[in-house]
Amino acid sequence: MNVDFSYKFYRTTVDALQGMQEAVLAAQESIYWEIYSLIDDEVGTPFIDILCQKAKAGLEVKIIVDAIGSFGLSRLSINRLRASGVDLLYYNSLLPNLLLRGWIRSIWCRNHRKVLVVDREVVFVGGVNVSNIYSSWDDIHLRITGRVTTPLLRSFAKSYIRGGGEKNKIKHLLNPRLKKEWQEFKNRCKFILHSPINSKRSRVKNIFLDALSNTKESFNLLTPYFVPDKIFFNLVAAANERKVKVNLFLPLFPDYKFLEWVSGFYSKMAHKHGINVYLSTKMNHGKAMTSDKQLGFVSSVNFTHRSFFNNEEAGILFNDFSMINELNLIFDDLRQRGIFLNENNYSHIGWKGKVKDWFGKQFGGWV
Repeated sequence: MNVDFSYKFYRTTVDALQGMQEAVLAAQESIYWEIYSLIDDEVGTPFIDILCQKAKAGLEVKIIVDAIGSFGLSRLSINRLRASGVDLLYYNSLLPNLLLRGWIRSIWCRNHRKVLVVDREVVFVGGVNVSNIYSSWDDIHLRITGRVTTPLLRSFAKSYIRGGGEKNKIKHLLNPRLKKEWQEFKNRCKFILHSPINSKRSRVKNIFLDALSNTKESFNLLTPYFVPDKIFFNLVAAANERKVKVNLFLPLFPDYKFLEWVSGFYSKMAHKHGINVYLSTKMNHGKAMTSDKQLGFVSSVNFTHRSFFNNEEAGILFNDFSMINELNLIFDDLRQRGIFLNENNYSHIGWKGKVKDWFGKQFGGWV
């Protein structure tokens, strides 16, 4: 018996926001949302209106936002949400504590997840934040519909408690009953809930490295920020010997100037190591990967040290053929529309380019 679930890929922030807004508006029982950036501007305010409306109607509405990513969320909207019955928590408050050294270190640990679960049946996961500054970007977001949310509910409960929420308000999600649908679903898809707390290993980094190690024909990687290490480049060299095509998709102009320097340096390094680099003229905030026709991954994970070792991240890993095929078609389109990087069109050339490359290498560790 095949598990009953459906999926939908969103390729732009606008489309994903519309899909999420429709799902929240249709909610009948509950809304659980773990989101890095929720801002009450012209994009975020309609969501806040609906969340308040649903909470007043008696639905369970719980939201976890990151203290840095959602720093611009106004006190007016915070009070309005809470007055309506929305249980709103901030992840990793910026308020200093007595252990100043520990507090400074913890500033770098952020909740970068973008996971929305509606009525324990509709799931959105990927790279989309909710604010006007992101609305014109391309991105990758994935909707899954089906009774397969068990691990996401448990993970949300753990994040809620870490964020200072009371355990008795969330204990009904800590040990949800495993449904038959989930047992069947996990043979085709697996939710990845990464947390760096009490762990020196990076589960999400290993997903990329293991996939590249086992790729036989083609490896596609889409990321807005790319800061690889020697291990990755060693695996690329081994892949080149196996005649594997390694394709990297980056935005030509990231959202901050210093990120242009970082991207310019590491995209050049990637090309020199035999990677096919494609640059999109429109900002693409998506985070996705495919390995042959065997494995796909959509997530909130940037290909950077901070995402691998400091941030709470979430994604979905899948071996479902139709999902992988559709994601590969998205990569094919990005390849056709992208600018192919070569030694004749490096963004950093001459002595000015060398200066930018130097700064890009220095700033890479901060991304």
